[in-house]
Amino acid sequence: MCSDPKEIFSSIEDLGRSTNRSIFLALGMFDGVHLGHQKVLAKVNQMAQESGLAMAFTFPKHPASYLRPESAPSLLMRKDEKADFLLNQGVSGVVLRTFDREFADVEAKYFPAFLIARIPSLAGLCVGENFRFGKGRIGDTQLLVEICKEVGLCVSVVKSETIDNEPISSSRIREALSVGRINEVNKMLGRKYKISARPVNGNKLGREIGFPTINVPWNPQAHPAFGVYTGRVWNIDENQKKFAIANYGMRPTVENNAQSPLLEIHLLDSISNEFELPEQIINMELENFVRVEKKFGSLDDLK
Repeated sequence: MCSDPKEIFSSIEDLGRSTNRSIFLALGMFDGVHLGHQKVLAKVNQMAQESGLAMAFTFPKHPASYLRPESAPSLLMRKDEKADFLLNQGVSGVVLRTFDREFADVEAKYFPAFLIARIPSLAGLCVGENFRFGKGRIGDTQLLVEICKEVGLCVSVVKSETIDNEPISSSRIREALSVGRINEVNKMLGRKYKISARPVNGNKLGREIGFPTINVPWNPQAHPAFGVYTGRVWNIDENQKKFAIANYGMRPTVENNAQSPLLEIHLLDSISNEFELPEQIINMELENFVRVEKKFGSLDDLK
């Protein structure tokens, strides 16, 4: 049996060996764990409620990074963040399996048998309506239902969640994020977009011009548009959220050759910079996009 009811597995074989209870498996990339993903996870939890365990199966990297690395999408989440978010949706475990040649070569018609061979207690699958599977991604949900019926697996296909009459998708979130439509991003995620990272000591220029900042290096694969955002900030030792304004970007006014973007947070309801402790993790939820990042002619203009 699983020693830990909230477990992360690196292979489906490990999951299969962990328990004899019936397993109901949600399948997907789940990048961002947006409202559509949450609908799938809620359904798999419902499927497992009476007689089994709900689990999520996903990949740490997008399959395209193996099949078509030149066109692989930038991810909204690190693998550890995604695993945490999936577990927070109520599943008992998460499989983070590397996408490789073995998986890529599984013919669609043999896909359920491939899973059952590795998870003997597999009882059912749950997927979104746009789920594709098998070699060449030729399998769709209709085929999945048909072949799973032959091997005794139940299947739930969950209809896409929509906002503004358009399906929510990870690619749609990436597009909105890249141009600063943070309100749209937050709607599709079903929560505020959050940045979590460790601050570093800066050059204190913000203090010199009267606006002390917490400086947070942060460079995810899919990042927000460079610019100024409002939101709320807190750290791991204090749950109280503080209003803040922040610039995210390359700091063109004060740096000509920045190597990576920086989040510069100014607390609006505090005159101090008490969060500037390198050992603390800083969290900021982005709520509104104010303007794009721009270069000012002088520090006085910046102030």
